[in-house]
Amino acid sequence: MRRDIQVLRGIAVLVVVIFHGNLGVLEQGYLGVDVFFVLSGFLITTIILKQLENSQFSFSQFYLRRAKRLLPALYCTLAFTTLGSLLLLTTLQWQEYLNQLISALTFTENMLLPSQTGYFESTSEGKPLLHIWSLSLEEQYYFVLPISLYFLSKKYRLYGLSLLLIVSLCWCMAWVYSNNQAAPLLWRIAEATKSEWAFYLLFTRGWELLAGSICAWFMLYKPGLDVPVLIKFMSLICIFVVCSFSINSEHPSIESIVVVLATTTILIGQKNWLPSHALIHLLEKVGDWSYSVYLVHWPLFAFAFLAYVGDVPIHVKIALLIASFLLGYLQYRYVELPFRVGKLSNIFATWKAIIASTLLFLTMPILSVYGTKNTSDPFSDIRRVNQGLGKGCDGSFDNKSVLKPDCMADDAPDVVVWGDSYAMHLIPGLLIRNPNLAQLTKSACGPLIGLAPIIGKYDSVSAKSCLRFNENAFDYIKSTPSITHVVLSSNLSIYLDLSKGDYLSHEGIVEANRETLIKAFTYTIVKLQALGLKTIVVSPPPIAGFDIGECLERKYGPALLLRDSCNIKYSTYQVYQKRVNDTLTEIEKVSKVVWLKDILCKGKTCMTEMEKTFIYRDSGHLSIDGSVQVLKQVDIKS
Repeated sequence: MRRDIQVLRGIAVLVVVIFHGNLGVLEQGYLGVDVFFVLSGFLITTIILKQLENSQFSFSQFYLRRAKRLLPALYCTLAFTTLGSLLLLTTLQWQEYLNQLISALTFTENMLLPSQTGYFESTSEGKPLLHIWSLSLEEQYYFVLPISLYFLSKKYRLYGLSLLLIVSLCWCMAWVYSNNQAAPLLWRIAEATKSEWAFYLLFTRGWELLAGSICAWFMLYKPGLDVPVLIKFMSLICIFVVCSFSINSEHPSIESIVVVLATTTILIGQKNWLPSHALIHLLEKVGDWSYSVYLVHWPLFAFAFLAYVGDVPIHVKIALLIASFLLGYLQYRYVELPFRVGKLSNIFATWKAIIASTLLFLTMPILSVYGTKNTSDPFSDIRRVNQGLGKGCDGSFDNKSVLKPDCMADDAPDVVVWGDSYAMHLIPGLLIRNPNLAQLTKSACGPLIGLAPIIGKYDSVSAKSCLRFNENAFDYIKSTPSITHVVLSSNLSIYLDLSKGDYLSHEGIVEANRETLIKAFTYTIVKLQALGLKTIVVSPPPIAGFDIGECLERKYGPALLLRDSCNIKYSTYQVYQKRVNDTLTEIEKVSKVVWLKDILCKGKTCMTEMEKTFIYRDSGHLSIDGSVQVLKQVDIKS
């Protein structure tokens, strides 16, 4: 094996593991996966082309070697991860894990994950098999590539690889930078954006593996091609630099192209260009362990994230970093090597063992699903989504812009609750004193006339839908004479993530800024007051960046909790919600604001439960019972 390839593997796994350790360094360490993709394309294509050249290629032998190389360590990791998941996952998380396990075994993880969560969302940090997506993508490439090269004439192979690279790269960049304005049904059903799908799918990431494949072709058929050692060293430094600093919030992006080009530059030309040095030898050793280290590291970090409900102490992160390499080495030494270099009796026996192992793993989630099918989850009712009067009130109007009957507690409402999901969760509590209310709510759509957010998966299409919804809401309020009070509520956080989003107004897309938000909110309130209505703005409850509902479930359930308390420190809440609170303070100049912190926070602590009643169902929304507990003492008409 080439020393420089093993060093690149060592560097790639180091930056990935350190990035996933969330230590505040190597801000783009995930680019190490891009390095792995190029190396995988290079190595696998080298093997295939050499065997095709010598008329020795065999599909069964090829896939058998891949299985012996990849499956033993993968199965070992899956076995221990599944045991850990039994102890550390909540009931809902376990059900999601079983889907991940099946996808990992069938190498379709990269197709499942966009429908569950985005890679860069905080909830992704608690998915123990998230990292298997890259292995799934590589396996899909290993299936397609040999068939393509085998049936493609020798003189057209380079052209074919190059054409596929160009198509894949263009497709990838088009999706990443399209702003999701014409998203097909596939990712709308999965609630994932184009850029999220571009991150995971083979035909949008295949260009990285194809770059390695093209390098393999040149090394085999153009052996005289060389790159100066100085440029190779500069390329190595470039990889470190690009992995260290955050430049672009999108991925894959220009940084991916730079890393892929740097890696291909290192692969082309002479092989023994690295000096004999202790650091080089150490990186080479880490490269030997890289596959096992990559497999074991993420479940460790995911389990810690779950047990601490997101707030993992720095000393634990460092310990897990060390453990990743230690366990990776042990798996390499005692699982990978014996299966890779050991000689089994015959091909039939090897395939039989592989198929039997796969079927055994597949039966585990199936039996688990069957065994838990009729088992009730004691926390499912407590933590169920609080959508107010009903699920249909997430977007309260029908196709004819008429308010759905289910979203009215009375035919002549005197109180209207208008806003996003942070308005929905107020309904159970407000109903106690206001039985004649109506609900006008839509997720991720604050009660702002003429302004909607464009951020992440909330693209310009959803923003237009939000504008229409708020127009319908105001028209309904204006045309309903029984209404006397309007309660407005929104988390506002997606409006105040100023570095990542924009707004859509009736004049078009405008840059997100706090002044525009306050102006739109004030304009909405003034228009309502001009109708003679009393406006009441209800603040979001205190939040602090962790899933409070899960914390409480772990506190009272069987899943492990290592966090000291599920309560919120008032100082943490003030910092975390400063932008939202500052905005609502400005709004307080034109309307009454009900601050839920005045109810929940006493001294230095904000309560998250009252007499074992979960106030929160997740990181910020009130549970149904929690809404009643908090709002039963609030008189919005006073």
